[in-house]
Amino acid sequence: MVKDNKTKKKTSVKPKIADHPDFKMMVVEGTKYRTLTSRKNEMRVKWEAPKLKELKSFIPGTIISIAVNEGDKVQPGDLLMIFEAMKMQNKVLCPFPGVIKTINVKEGERIPKGFVIAVYE
Repeated sequence: MVKDNKTKKKTSVKPKIADHPDFKMMVVEGTKYRTLTSRKNEMRVKWEAPKLKELKSFIPGTIISIAVNEGDKVQPGDLLMIFEAMKMQNKVLCPFPGVIKTINVKEGERIPKGFVIAVYE
């Protein structure tokens, strides 16, 4: 409340809602918006484009056998390795032609979801 000396009236100054510190600026298709966000939204992992040269595990599991070596040329459909997850053995096939640059796993190794199994050149 602010007192005006001349008229002795009490006038209130309302702050703008959009000036509140909890509001965040968000740009959607070129239009700017100020909005409240949840903690879940603020803590989320930022999206990044997938790296096509990396072969990642799709589920946690164990490497049963590896059918290729570093430096091998592979074609689509070639067997790269056998991966056991949830008591099922899955064949990991080559998705596109290339050369295996590195293999980051060994037979019998347990790996988590999203682990980079191999890298293509």
